[in-house]
Amino acid sequence: MLELLSSRLSAPDGRFQVLAGLGGTGKTTLALALAERAERQGRRVWWVSATEQRSLLGSLLQLALTLGAPATQVEEARAGVRNAADVLWERLEAERGWLLVFDNADDTATLALGDAPARDGSGWLRATYAGLIVVTSRVKDQRDWGRHGVVVPVLCLDATAGARVLQDLAPHAGPAAEAQLLAQRLGGLPLGLHQAGVYLGSPFALERTFSSYLEALDDRFPLLMGQASDPRSGVTHTWELSLDALAAQDRAQARPLLRVLSCFAPSADITSSLLDLQVLGDGLGMADMSVRSGLEALLSVGLLELGATPGCEEAASVVVHPLVAAASRQHLDVYITTAAARALRVATGRLRPDDPEDWPFWLRLLPHVRSLLCLPPAALSDRGLAAIAWAVVSSCPALRWSGAWSAPEALTRDALRQAESLGPDHEAVLCLRYQQALAALYQGRHTEAESQLSGILTAQLDTLGPDHPATLATRHESAHLLVEQGRLVEAESACRDVLRDQLRVLGPEHPQTLATRHWLLRAVGERGRYAEAEAGYRDLLVIRTRVLGPEHPYTLMTYNNLGLQLAYQGRLAEAELMYSELVETRLRVFGSRHPYTLQARANRAGVMTELGRGQEAEQELRDVLETELRVLGAEHVNVLDARYELARAISAQGRHREAETELRAVIALENRVLGPEHHLVGDARLALGETLASQGRIEEAITELRGLLDIQTHILGPANPRTAATRETLTAVEASRT
Repeated sequence: MLELLSSRLSAPDGRFQVLAGLGGTGKTTLALALAERAERQGRRVWWVSATEQRSLLGSLLQLALTLGAPATQVEEARAGVRNAADVLWERLEAERGWLLVFDNADDTATLALGDAPARDGSGWLRATYAGLIVVTSRVKDQRDWGRHGVVVPVLCLDATAGARVLQDLAPHAGPAAEAQLLAQRLGGLPLGLHQAGVYLGSPFALERTFSSYLEALDDRFPLLMGQASDPRSGVTHTWELSLDALAAQDRAQARPLLRVLSCFAPSADITSSLLDLQVLGDGLGMADMSVRSGLEALLSVGLLELGATPGCEEAASVVVHPLVAAASRQHLDVYITTAAARALRVATGRLRPDDPEDWPFWLRLLPHVRSLLCLPPAALSDRGLAAIAWAVVSSCPALRWSGAWSAPEALTRDALRQAESLGPDHEAVLCLRYQQALAALYQGRHTEAESQLSGILTAQLDTLGPDHPATLATRHESAHLLVEQGRLVEAESACRDVLRDQLRVLGPEHPQTLATRHWLLRAVGERGRYAEAEAGYRDLLVIRTRVLGPEHPYTLMTYNNLGLQLAYQGRLAEAELMYSELVETRLRVFGSRHPYTLQARANRAGVMTELGRGQEAEQELRDVLETELRVLGAEHVNVLDARYELARAISAQGRHREAETELRAVIALENRVLGPEHHLVGDARLALGETLASQGRIEEAITELRGLLDIQTHILGPANPRTAATRETLTAVEASRT
């Protein structure tokens, strides 16, 4: 930038240069460096402060006098009889190769002369080839400077350059990697880097390393970033000057707007959904047009930056620098935080958690949800606390549907901690607890989920009543949990009970009613009534396709379980075709790493094994497991099921010893995670008995199968297809002894 300005100094192009940017980026420092270079070249250099109109007038008329303007003309200009700029420019045009700097022109009205604004080109700022005019300003909008000015953005430094600044100032404070982390936290702002580096270079600093400074920054921000000899050189004060200038221009609404936006995540796009003019206006008690004017004002002085380029149908987003946000957060009150919480609540309420097209928008909102969860409860009203809690409640299903099954756990934990003062029976708090229980359920921690759901249901029955949708939802998930636990008789009964009440309260085609039908059919199928389950799933598939759409996640779940019933009945070609279609659809809708996509691939591989394509199935399952282990963890039921299918594929290829090792590992984990009486443990034990028999270890196989048959007869009943399969296998193995 210095080279660019030097070239303009040597060969002026007629336009003045405006070094524009956020306070603290080093605009004045850059102009000073240019002035020093110009003086070394023997050029005449003049420097005037543009912070106040009257003193600017006096400085420029004194310059005109110095350049030889008649004293009478200067006095007439001072009295307003003669155009002051004409008096100066008559002398400037007579000189060559000079540099004139207008420093801190943060209010362009200061540069106005009479009725001529700065952008007019007929006042203090004019087109000239005689020398170079440089203006330093926080005003970045080209429209404020007119066609004779060129805005030169002065930006923050990247992490590598920022680390060099820190290490130059504090060479003993740590390695480059730690300096880069601190530079990132400071957003590369030169003023912040300078303050941090000078502090760390002091022999009396409490923090002596980049890492310790970074750790202390949040707790001691005003102390670490507020020490300065004047407001412009202190991070916590410098941007207040910009806000003061805007207030003087009748744009005082910029200050509360910046406070609200600083509640959101710094350096992340604050999306258009959070910038709704009406919502922000209602929260702050101002009109829509006033909000728009305030946002434009903040952009004009660099306190906001435009975010990523939006799509053709999406409005612009903005970004708040991390230090601007941190400084603004020193001035929070319940009025501000409630407005931010309400904006977040409205934004999340406009998105559907089960619509894949909305998932990218949810992910863009997530940093802001987390940011508001970091606000201290003391800075929030009950209304604000509730709004944030409801935003989290809305976000959790979106995260689950999009495949981030573990993410809701941390969100709900932080939200419950923040909302503690609302009381345990507040509806939003109960819904947070419900989402926390679902996080445990989806991660396979069934005992924990059962305990949580039981406590929530008790509270909901007392406070909301048995027919409240939230109460019905908890009853639904409790029944779903029974299915996952393998308690199939209880599950079927619980599903029928809640379904009866949902039909009465919600209606037959409500998504929650249809969801309970889905899990009821799953229990029916796992109890061995495959034809009944198949017929029910086909009917449910028609309804869900009509009500929700053919590619809705719920519709695809029904399609998946219909394929399962076909496989159970030995209709393998039909099942493989369905699973192939499902894999293709889920890849398109969910992506390759989504647990539901991986589940469909594992189910298809199991059918491949039954069709005699064990090698192909093994390759598919190893690929699935590589991703599932990263996404879900080693003890998730989906991972254990895929490992079971892998063992079957290996055994089908004659590698029985290898299959036995895998099955024993799966059974050990399933016994601990699911319990020894779960039907999935029975599937793995049956496969183990078959593998032992294939190795000629008949007595071991008989012992394994007899133990399994006793459990299945007791739990599933003697007529259950799983029990029957074990009995038939045992009979065949016993017959082989003779």
